[in-house]
Amino acid sequence: MSRMPQFIKDRRKNHERRGSPREAGSGVVEITVAAPAPVTIQSVLVEASVSGFRVSHDSTTLESGLMVSYRRDGARGRARVIWTHILDGRRISGFQIIGGEA
Repeated sequence: MSRMPQFIKDRRKNHERRGSPREAGSGVVEITVAAPAPVTIQSVLVEASVSGFRVSHDSTTLESGLMVSYRRDGARGRARVIWTHILDGRRISGFQIIGGEA
């Protein structure tokens, strides 16, 4: 009788699933939430791509699905919060860019 292995290796584990390459970033990103009450959040860029970006911040306002405006290095536009989690006591949020202007 042949023994089946207890664990099946996950072939996706080492495969990059992102659609566009990420580049490390730095500098301030100003995030503005319009509703329910206007709030501006100062954050620090962690990484960016053509389709989104990730920032580090202290705000409890940024929740998944929230639409925001952003401004950084002369670029600005609209983005949606995709996720937020806490890493080493600091909040990190990932955004999908919805639209932008130079």
